[in-house]
Amino acid sequence: MLKISLIATLLLSISMTSFADTAISKDLRPSAQLNTSIERLPLPPTPGNMKLPEFGQGIIGWGTGPDGAEKRLNNITAQDVDGFKHQGVSLEMVQTWQKFYENETLRNPGNPAAPLRAKLMKKIAELW
Repeated sequence: MLKISLIATLLLSISMTSFADTAISKDLRPSAQLNTSIERLPLPPTPGNMKLPEFGQGIIGWGTGPDGAEKRLNNITAQDVDGFKHQGVSLEMVQTWQKFYENETLRNPGNPAAPLRAKLMKKIAELW
């Protein structure tokens, strides 16, 4: 009887663990939060058609992820914006990137950097 009880306890424990893993993995999947009724906008232009990391991290300085975007949002200055102008960034580019990230915020709530990048681009436009 003790043997059967131990086996039953072990099987119950395994099934509960599997259930917990499944429930957690569903919560972590970004695609589970994707709003398919909102289309992804095309990537906006960059100066000289440079790659996104060169533009975002190199020129704008938004770093990586939400922490990098928030840090840049909190320390962007009008002097920085003047520097962007000399590197080929236009106000139209900034506004287009703002719209892109506002759309991404709605389309993919699982992207934590998108709302911060949208706010950053808005602030840059205001400092223009």
